[in-house]
Amino acid sequence: MRYPQGTIMLEALIAIAVGTMYVMGILGFTMSANQSSDRSNETTRAIWHLNEGLEALQTISFEELTATNLGSLTFQNGQWLLANTAPQTLMDGMTRTVKVQTVNRDPSCVIVSSGGLADEDSKTLVSEVSWIDSSNRNHTLASSTLRTHWEKPTGTCFSASMVNQISFNISGAVYSGGKQLRQVYFTNNGSSLVTIDKISMTWNNNAEFSQLFMNTSKVWSESGPGTPTHDIHSGEIMDIQNYTLSPNSTTELNKGQFESNMTGTTLTMTVTFTDGSSWTSPAFNPL
Repeated sequence: MRYPQGTIMLEALIAIAVGTMYVMGILGFTMSANQSSDRSNETTRAIWHLNEGLEALQTISFEELTATNLGSLTFQNGQWLLANTAPQTLMDGMTRTVKVQTVNRDPSCVIVSSGGLADEDSKTLVSEVSWIDSSNRNHTLASSTLRTHWEKPTGTCFSASMVNQISFNISGAVYSGGKQLRQVYFTNNGSSLVTIDKISMTWNNNAEFSQLFMNTSKVWSESGPGTPTHDIHSGEIMDIQNYTLSPNSTTELNKGQFESNMTGTTLTMTVTFTDGSSWTSPAFNPL
């Protein structure tokens, strides 16, 4: 059976058209896949630059992190340096800007977005990366973290309470001559000054207490310094002449004068610091 020549030509054209559509579909899919792969690679590189920026800022000493919204980073002599020149063009054409921003806190030391006071021991670190993709579209990724100066704080939000800097040693306490409490030791293990504000003691007899020395300094007596200005009984609080312990120093309570023989008497002691923190000893029996 013979087919008309026109029919054969039509079938050939249809076949060519279908083949062309198939090839174009494959090319379109391949191009789309390549663009998707390119975008994925670009995003991966951007995240790497982003993280590098934050990690670099974390290695710079807190004191050198000056506030800026136009920061750039350079690596010299084994360390990262922060400069105030951004955006910074990276080797692959992307740009990076790092920022060091002030943190505000309320009176309870909670971070606030408005109001409050600048916390000298906190900074927000930001890393921001931008680029233009192969389709001429703009992209930006950003990430941030909080950096605190907890190792050597200068403000109040991260300072250790005074009592937590002090160790107390009552193990060798004695009643010298039966009436003088001695060899109670306070050691400041911290990096900041600690100041004792008040001291009270309890004991299980009717003895009166008349004066108190820290090292060689009289900090309270019935005639001053400090209050009250009379001999005290068990449980009364001595508002002493404030006594300050320097970092890495030890002070002895080397004379607590009782008016009666205290041999065999059990004591407890409470020490209150100027920041309101306090320590209370277990019951102890000086020798």
